[in-house]
Amino acid sequence: MTTLDRRLVAGALAAIVLLPAAACSPAGSGDEDGSGAGGQDATVVVARTGDIDVLDPHKATAFQTVQTLSLVYDRLVTTDAKGTIVPALAEKWELAPDATSVTFTLRDGVTWHDGDPFTAADVKATIERILDEESAAVARSNLAMISGVETPDDKTVSLTLSSPNAAILYALSSTNASILHDKDITAATVDREPNGTGPFRFGEWAQGQQLTLEPNSKYFGGAPKIGRLQFRVIPSESSILAGMRAGRFQLAAVSDPSIAEQADGSDRMELVKQPTLAYHALMLNGRRGPLKDVRVRQAIACAIDRQQVVDTAAFGDGQVTGPITSPAFTYDELEGLPCTPGDTAAARQLLVDAGQGDGFTLTTIVQTGEYATAGGEAENLQAQLGEIGVKLDLQQLASATYVKQWLAADFDAAVALNGGSSDPYLMYGRYFTEGGSLAGPAGLESKELADLLVQGNGTTDDGARQEIYAELQQKLLELSPWVWMFRGDAYYLVGDDLTGFQARPDEALSSLGTASAGAG
Repeated sequence: MTTLDRRLVAGALAAIVLLPAAACSPAGSGDEDGSGAGGQDATVVVARTGDIDVLDPHKATAFQTVQTLSLVYDRLVTTDAKGTIVPALAEKWELAPDATSVTFTLRDGVTWHDGDPFTAADVKATIERILDEESAAVARSNLAMISGVETPDDKTVSLTLSSPNAAILYALSSTNASILHDKDITAATVDREPNGTGPFRFGEWAQGQQLTLEPNSKYFGGAPKIGRLQFRVIPSESSILAGMRAGRFQLAAVSDPSIAEQADGSDRMELVKQPTLAYHALMLNGRRGPLKDVRVRQAIACAIDRQQVVDTAAFGDGQVTGPITSPAFTYDELEGLPCTPGDTAAARQLLVDAGQGDGFTLTTIVQTGEYATAGGEAENLQAQLGEIGVKLDLQQLASATYVKQWLAADFDAAVALNGGSSDPYLMYGRYFTEGGSLAGPAGLESKELADLLVQGNGTTDDGARQEIYAELQQKLLELSPWVWMFRGDAYYLVGDDLTGFQARPDEALSSLGTASAGAG
């Protein structure tokens, strides 16, 4: 994704909007239907700079929204901290040798937060919803090869695929593929009344201020040890650090390397630094103005010294990357570009060749309140591209506004932090395949990219996939729909009264389902 994670701006703190009671407190709030404390420990307060922006996991693109809803909803399968597929709502599965079908056996005894039993009908209704274009589900293109869903009984689901799909299990492990209650889909209440099967139930939401999740004592993986999980919106990371030092928070997610450096060595918290799959990019809208010409996009890609962006905006704490950040697919980061990044002379010549020697201006959207380096990245890019006559008109936007414009492709360029994946198809299939669910903000349609993605996902031969995705990486750099800059680190400040928290490359907070805290 894109992470594109996409949240409410900190200014919204001044106007607390309470959802109707039905949305804040789903049915089944008593101990008898899985909500009681069940002997759990103290409340754990998680501090972060932004709020969630939607309640529907199928439409979540913001990192913080995805992180939060993944604690409320389950998937058929999930991944462990190493990225290996492991059971979730499905206790086992059988993938056909040719990857054209997969059959899941569902767990017994799983219940929804409202007390209803989980059945195969919920899985069927969920997949049909994702595949329905009217739902605007983010994962639709990743699951588009599902041509049939059969439920021979309440505990069995068989998926037929129109063609081989090597990434199907990883696609189904995404929060965007969370299983919903068929009743909620029929009633169209998904975006108003969260009702999952996950370790935590949706509690109260003071929009822009804080969100409370309650433990699900009937969770199939075991009742959480945390008595209550509260996400608190603190717009300043300096204030988050001060709160951690004062013991007001048990966990904090920060993105500013300077804050992380200040926290390192503190006796009240541990700094956990985790390299991520996410990547920082300057997304270019190749459907607009001068950017329609590949030479112009290449000129922009050639002019930018990626390491300078890392050093300036991220205090050197990042690794220059190419398009593919999947650990099992490692290639030369920038092979495919027609020049060496930072070569302004070559970049100017490309602009002259494209008839744009006098330069031009790009309206560039920048998200505030999402991650600390966005502003620094934008200013550095503005300075570097100014040297070749490309002016960036920076539009600083609150998260909700940024996401709306980004999804509508209402920009010339966008400074973005996009989510990575263990599988390259899941990184770019939704952007560059025909009818991809995020084809709009991708900014470019390319049959070459689409064909390579389909080919790579259509074979289970690892050697063939390696070759195909190597070609994909080079073609992405050659076409330069975006400028890939660097992969950074996620920083967590873990209080000394929280045990069991584990940072992950995908930035999931799943370990909070088993973590515990002392009395606060």
